[in-house]
Amino acid sequence: MRYRVYNGAVRYYTTKSLNGGITFTCIFCPHSVTTLDFDHTRGNCRTQAASAMNEHAQAMHASNMRDLAPEKSGGF
Repeated sequence: MRYRVYNGAVRYYTTKSLNGGITFTCIFCPHSVTTLDFDHTRGNCRTQAASAMNEHAQAMHASNMRDLAPEKSGGF
């Protein structure tokens, strides 16, 4: 299994507590998921939601991610 180093400066979603869960919303579009959408028996629901949002951003907004990454990570 390959592990990635977490970089909080490069995050493609916002989070907000809502109705007993946490809503993750894409910064590029209105797409969102909540921790309540995931099964706790498959692992931490927050981690699953974050992974789903990262996969969404990669699949739907790859060009936006390339443009935004230097700005978000402190470059330029």
